[in-house]
Amino acid sequence: MEFTIFLAAFGLYVLVLILLPMQYRFLIALKADEEKNRLKGKKQAEMYDAMNVSELSLHGNMQGNPLFFLANLFASILYRVKHSGDPK
Repeated sequence: MEFTIFLAAFGLYVLVLILLPMQYRFLIALKADEEKNRLKGKKQAEMYDAMNVSELSLHGNMQGNPLFFLANLFASILYRVKHSGDPK
């Protein structure tokens, strides 16, 4: 029983370590797109309206998949820590 719990926890840890860099790069690209559109005077909703179907599908899967929950959380925390001093 304890070994099964250990394997599940270890598997989750490895999964987060594999997914974290991917989620972090996605978050950086998304923030860059938001900044670029903000400078053009577009709102966030307009940015998503202008996305094509494949980009919307990728975004929905990257942000809404429960398998990516911990990686999303850690990538978000890492982004906020690394970019805490950046002017907005």
